[in-house]
Amino acid sequence: MKYLLREPFVHFVLLGGLLFACHTVWQNHVSKQDRTISVSPAEMERQAQIFASENKRPPTDADLEGLLFAHIEEQVLMREAKRLGLDEDDTIIRRRLAQKMRFMIDDLGAPELPPREQLKTWFENNPTRFIRPETRSFEHIYLSPKGRSDTVVADAKTLLSKTGIEEDWKSSSDPFMAGLSFTRLAQPAVQRDFGTAFATALFALPDSPDWQGPVNSAFGVHLIRLTDISAEYLPDFAEIQIEVETVWLDEAKRVENSRALKDLIATYRVEVTE
Repeated sequence: MKYLLREPFVHFVLLGGLLFACHTVWQNHVSKQDRTISVSPAEMERQAQIFASENKRPPTDADLEGLLFAHIEEQVLMREAKRLGLDEDDTIIRRRLAQKMRFMIDDLGAPELPPREQLKTWFENNPTRFIRPETRSFEHIYLSPKGRSDTVVADAKTLLSKTGIEEDWKSSSDPFMAGLSFTRLAQPAVQRDFGTAFATALFALPDSPDWQGPVNSAFGVHLIRLTDISAEYLPDFAEIQIEVETVWLDEAKRVENSRALKDLIATYRVEVTE
């Protein structure tokens, strides 16, 4: 017996058996853990807060029961999918995880504002971010193409040539849902409401108190009378300091996030295989 205990092979068998037993115990433990779904009060509180935010009311007992079942269902499906390896090489899952990691990077904290003079210098070095664009106020006579698609442009030219058009110009217009007068609109706003061709033509009209046109739009044909033109300008720093602070903070946040992401990437070794 003592002889057997001194044999290396016996030592190997005993050690192997011990390792097998430990592995079995650990596997049972992991399997038990993997098959156990724990729902903490904090998780239920989180679910209740999400429900209240989405539904504008606190959840009832029936709602809480439904939330609990949905959470358990999600956990079961997720674990089974991972057990079957469905999470591997899945583009949607990778993008979702990357998105959540970006959110974590975004939550690193807001940068501190620089002193006022330094912020003013940054404002002066970045004027294009704060220039107020040219705006135009105008009135228009709208001619709908409905029932006169072949003559609507000619009708507009005829109306434009009439004397005394300004006396009762509104009665010369077809109904226009958005109205006949517009105040201090920048070109993007005009483009959004009337279309690109109309906006381009409107901002190319000379500064004149007379009716001009015809100008085509997505709706029909228009005669235009400009009532005001405000040239683009750069406001004083003191006038828009709060806006400048907001833009600076957004820019600083983007820079910090980009740096954090680059630092994270630098901790990985990148290999490109052919």
